[in-house]
Amino acid sequence: NQAVLALKGQEDQDKDEFETAVEWDIDAYIPANYIKNEYQKLDIYKRVSAIENEEEELDMRDELIDRFGDIPRPVENLLTIAAVKSMAHQVYVTEVSVGRQEFKLTLYPKAKLDPAGFSSVAEKYRGALTLVPGEAPALVYRERKKNVSGPPVIDQIKEVLKALYPFTDEAKALGEKVKKKEKISEQLV
Repeated sequence: NQAVLALKGQEDQDKDEFETAVEWDIDAYIPANYIKNEYQKLDIYKRVSAIENEEEELDMRDELIDRFGDIPRPVENLLTIAAVKSMAHQVYVTEVSVGRQEFKLTLYPKAKLDPAGFSSVAEKYRGALTLVPGEAPALVYRERKKNVSGPPVIDQIKEVLKALYPFTDEAKALGEKVKKKEKISEQLV
């Protein structure tokens, strides 16, 4: 049905289109000594950029190890960025800016997120995570302790993104479908 509308130039007007970018000052590339063939390298770059979930990231890691051996740090970074970008896009984040002990998640202005989710997620981080309102609201995380030996900031980003997912319209709709199926199953028994 959507394909027919697209051909007629009448695509769904409610569908939100936005890009997600990750700004992080780290080396993230495929070294020439890891994949020597340029065509293979371009294919891998294309496939890494298309990663949409954790399972696809793990599959790509397995394939790289099988075909080319141990994954060098710059390729690990590339895969991590692809995974974060995918997770961020699912929760309506347009930009992820990563620093040494802080990060900022800029939200799509028309994000389909339940606002109650922000406060419950922020509470979990006891003041380290704050909501900055505005035209494009943002969640800002700042580690309050200097030289902390806790998890790397990238792990914190993934945690926050996972914590936000249940507050998306998509997750709520999926939950409603599951509840309906369970109700139908109960009625049949």
